[in-house]
Amino acid sequence: MASDPFMYSNPLPALPYPYPNRHIIGNHLLSLSNSFPSFRAFPYPFVHNDGRSVTLIRIEGSILINNCTLALSIWLLETYPYAAPVVYLSPPKDMVLVPEYEYVNSSTGMVSIPYLTNWGTSASSLADLVKEMEMLFSVYHPFCSEYDPRDDLILEIAKAISKDIYGNEMELKRLMQVQSVLEEKNNALMLHLGELEMERDTLEEQSEMEMMNINLMTSWLCENERRLKAVWTKDDGEIEELFQISDEKGVFDNVIADRAIDDTIYALDKAVQEGCVPFDAYLKGIRSLSREQFFHRAVQRKQSRGRARRSP
Repeated sequence: MASDPFMYSNPLPALPYPYPNRHIIGNHLLSLSNSFPSFRAFPYPFVHNDGRSVTLIRIEGSILINNCTLALSIWLLETYPYAAPVVYLSPPKDMVLVPEYEYVNSSTGMVSIPYLTNWGTSASSLADLVKEMEMLFSVYHPFCSEYDPRDDLILEIAKAISKDIYGNEMELKRLMQVQSVLEEKNNALMLHLGELEMERDTLEEQSEMEMMNINLMTSWLCENERRLKAVWTKDDGEIEELFQISDEKGVFDNVIADRAIDDTIYALDKAVQEGCVPFDAYLKGIRSLSREQFFHRAVQRKQSRGRARRSP
């Protein structure tokens, strides 16, 4: 059993972990095994401070720090991963814990590094925990040879330097996390800005088209003001009198243009369905074609009425 770090079939159902948490536990064990293949997990009895005994997952492994092998024992409590694991550190042979070492209890060997204190369900994992201990213990080694009181000053200096290094690395890590969050927000803002710019271009194009239509209408009204008044003062006046068709060629031109626009709209529909044309470009094209087709058909109606009135 010790050769397999994951016990999905037999041991886990007998362990006190709620079913929804077992998937997270399995992922954490898998990540730990990939990063640190020497670590092995197995069920083992655990005695709480109140005397209760329960079978929990125990993880055993070691890390190499400055040519010194440090043995670790990690326990996953019943509330894991919502509560931090319990970690114990065993001293190597012929070495003792550094006096007043703040990250390891001198009596029990229990580890209490900042990563455990700040444990978070979604942001923390077993693999990152071991990596954090590797980093901390490499700059602030927990063990030394037999203690000599004359080494107190050296130990104090080493402790201060190590804490500064570790603090700087923790701050750098925090700043990198902040940078990652800011980059994600920047990407989201840039995407939204792009969408707003596309919408602005669409509105500007629509505004230009409307201004062009207004200018055309204003010009037409100015040119036909007298004729328009004359038509409206007649009892049997028709507004179609303002529109003169020079010859039959104009009739065929408008019909051909109308049919061509139908074909173009159909081709655009197929293209956007197949993903060949961006949707915003499709909308722009449809709006422009529909407007042009409206005018062609309006002229066709006027032409038809004109021919009907000329017929005997």
